[in-house]
Amino acid sequence: MSKLEKIEKYVAGHKEEKLIKLAQDRDQAVRLAAIAGLGKVGKDDGFNLLITLLSAGDPQLRAASARALGELGNEHATAHLTYRLEHETDAEVAAAIKEAVAALHNAAE
Repeated sequence: MSKLEKIEKYVAGHKEEKLIKLAQDRDQAVRLAAIAGLGKVGKDDGFNLLITLLSAGDPQLRAASARALGELGNEHATAHLTYRLEHETDAEVAAAIKEAVAALHNAAE
């Protein structure tokens, strides 16, 4: 079973700790899939990792983390995303952050 297939099982089983480990994998596709999975099932540790990844050097990781935070729905994410948006230089990441903030705002209504 590939790591990507495992991620699907971990999301279905709400295995946050396994997704956190795979979010740090060497393979970029695995990392991105695990980050997306944390957006579906993340709890406190997953939330903390996603916040940390908002400052990653790789813009793909920053954008994936923003999207995952928007999906996760943690009300504390808005402040982190807003701060990051003020300092973000990559247009794709900035767009992902704006979408995440909008999703969080809509979820709060």
